[in-house]
Amino acid sequence: MSHRRTDSASSTCTVLTCTSDQFWDVYDNDKLSTIELVRDVLNNAIRPRKTFLRQSDTRFHLDDLLVGMLQQAPDPSGQRYVAVALLIAHEKGTEAVIDIARAWMDYLFLPMLSIARAVRTEPTSSQTPTIDTTVQHIEGADRLEQTRLRDLTSQREQHRCAITGAFDLSFVSKLLQQGRGKEIPDVPQLRMEAAHIIPFLLNDFDNKPDITSEIRDAARTWDMLQSWTNLDLRKILGSKINSPANAIFMTAEEHHSFGRFRFYLDKQTYPDIPNRYQARMVQDGRRFSNGRVSTIVDFRKVEGIDLPDPQFLEIHAAFARVLNLCGAAEYFESVERNAEGGMTLLTDGTTDIESLLLCRLPIAAY
Repeated sequence: MSHRRTDSASSTCTVLTCTSDQFWDVYDNDKLSTIELVRDVLNNAIRPRKTFLRQSDTRFHLDDLLVGMLQQAPDPSGQRYVAVALLIAHEKGTEAVIDIARAWMDYLFLPMLSIARAVRTEPTSSQTPTIDTTVQHIEGADRLEQTRLRDLTSQREQHRCAITGAFDLSFVSKLLQQGRGKEIPDVPQLRMEAAHIIPFLLNDFDNKPDITSEIRDAARTWDMLQSWTNLDLRKILGSKINSPANAIFMTAEEHHSFGRFRFYLDKQTYPDIPNRYQARMVQDGRRFSNGRVSTIVDFRKVEGIDLPDPQFLEIHAAFARVLNLCGAAEYFESVERNAEGGMTLLTDGTTDIESLLLCRLPIAAY
């Protein structure tokens, strides 16, 4: 029986310099269980090459990236995808293992972090490019959609931050204007925002003279995202990116942290309780704006308003755990501080100019 969940591995095959048939022949081999594949690549492809992987890019721990992708994959098909790719790379040699690790970092994980640090802009009409089977159309999301998203998530969360319980400051003003001040709860009143769970991944490609490389990079991101997560991209196309299923109402401070993958919602703590999660910080020492290090989050059903999609939340959680494990989140924190403080070139030549610039680019809303 085939293990296949998606055919979106063409960009991975390009990095591996193998054909799609070669990749899927291994992927669909029923004699190779996923458990055996994972154990094999951990022991033979990753651990013996730890030194080479770390020396190839000192900004991150690429060995931990690979381990994290195997252990934290949001879907079993994604775990098998990573294991098969690493098995093929292992057979080709150390450089191939390094190449696929770099590709996943550059086209899958770093785009997520760079989007979180971009200046917020409205998503505009664009089209994801084609790499073999990856053909998707991303339509623009206008300001009315953004406003409607905030209103719907505010109603669903009863005008409170889903994480801290703080009350929406703008709704306080509305209640006071209507003479309903007694309805204002005795809790902190803060500015609220609708935070996207899966961020808008593409830049605006309109009206640019030469976008070939930019288009190809975006297609690789979508391709690898679908392969690792088993996400049906049709669920977030066009205006669906601004569905309440892909958003949570929270304070501006929590939104800032959530978009940077500093915390995630863990379903594993409450597997049998519908719509209940544990909000967890990925690093020790961090706290939510109410001073807590973790908290229970319950989403209630409201007629006509979708609940947060559990798959989206699991994907966000997987990214948060892997980005923290490999050191990429911590690295980008330092890059962001450098960007805010002005670009300072280090005398040893290790300044990451590209990342500093990327932090300043208006890529998309998150």
